Amino acid sequence: MIFLKGGIWTASAVHTAVMRNLLSFLLGILSDLLYVFVCFALFLDRAVTFVWDAPLRRRTGGVIHALARSRAASAALIFIPCFLLPFSLLTQKGVLILAGDRPLGFVQDADMLSGTVQEIEASASAASGETYSLPFSLSTRSMRAPLCEFLDENALRTALTEQSGELDTLAVISIDGTRAGVCHNAEEAQTLLDRVKRLYTTQADSSADFVQQVHVDSVVAESRLAGEPQTVFETLSDHLDVRARRSVTYTETIPFGTVTRENDAEYQDYRETVRQGQTGEAVVTAEIQTLDGEENERTIVARTVLRSASDEIVEVGTKNIGIGTGSFVRPVSGYTFTSAFKWRWGRLHSGVDLAVPEGTPVRASDNGKVILAENSGDGYGNYIILDHGNGFKTLYGHNSALCVSVGDIVSQGDLIAYSGNTGNSTGPHLHFEIHLDDEKVDPERFLSF
Repeated sequence: MIFLKGGIWTASAVHTAVMRNLLSFLLGILSDLLYVFVCFALFLDRAVTFVWDAPLRRRTGGVIHALARSRAASAALIFIPCFLLPFSLLTQKGVLILAGDRPLGFVQDADMLSGTVQEIEASASAASGETYSLPFSLSTRSMRAPLCEFLDENALRTALTEQSGELDTLAVISIDGTRAGVCHNAEEAQTLLDRVKRLYTTQADSSADFVQQVHVDSVVAESRLAGEPQTVFETLSDHLDVRARRSVTYTETIPFGTVTRENDAEYQDYRETVRQGQTGEAVVTAEIQTLDGEENERTIVARTVLRSASDEIVEVGTKNIGIGTGSFVRPVSGYTFTSAFKWRWGRLHSGVDLAVPEGTPVRASDNGKVILAENSGDGYGNYIILDHGNGFKTLYGHNSALCVSVGDIVSQGDLIAYSGNTGNSTGPHLHFEIHLDDEKVDPERFLSF
């Protein structure tokens, strides 16, 4: 039996047609066999009649007569099972489903129908957020039917969905467990997801996937719940990030390094390139990962050097010309710290006082050039100023004797004077200052005393 619903064949229609053809083929063979059997029976009947009328009748008549009498019973025993057996083997007891007065098909039992109806109504209710019931009544009738007419669960679900006229199998797209859109079918959902991937990928990408967890689930729901494809696409593109990978091969320039070679025969301002550097070249194969079209990770897979880089060699002079190192040492040893950089007696004491016995060696706190070496007549007394050529200057005051002259180049630690008590001094000591860009600064910023 094949049922027609609204001019559309049920899901079992094709299967039914195949089974019908097979059944017709089997019955055709059976019919041919029965025809041969009938012909044989007629032939046997004629033979029995001949023998009956023959001279041997008196000897064989009793036996043949008995056979003739049982001929009808034998035929019945043969013909009846031949017709009943196919019907018994090719049919099964089941339940006919009626939607109103329209048959939908057969199922094995009513529990199968009840479970499928509950599943459909629960799915439609969850999708819409409202309680849903099928818009038609169902009834059942027990009867036998060909095996090919029975519906499985999928076919039954399809038949009930189509009968409703308002339900369909929709595709729900979820992002990290949250519903993001509803499509008419799974194919449409996959098409929209592929469109999102194409926003951030190229043909060179070997793979692309979403950062978020994306699921497409088929649900039975009202057709009206399916969104417009463009609207669903815009929602997906706003909430999805695409991670893609591709392999690239490119030529890379290898930069050269610089090697500094010291020359103590040349002054510190000497700098000469002895050998020009040469860049190298390499072929690199890398795996690149992108996030939303932007590279965020690169892994070098292989690197073949075509030409090595050649370092540049630079020769620099080390001979002191008074350029300071920027790092200072204490100008005297065995001192007592007596006064800091601070305001006192209404004016700024612009250095530190280090009390030492008169005649204590005073040494250059850093490399420098003597730009002043004289007696102030008051104030600093015999004092020296060194220019370190890097923005720093140092002053050494109240000395008893000076050991350098203007223009002399001194190195860090060289003897430049002997401490004393000259100028405006209340006792033997060294007055020490540091100037930065011609501004007096606290020496304790650069030295600990």
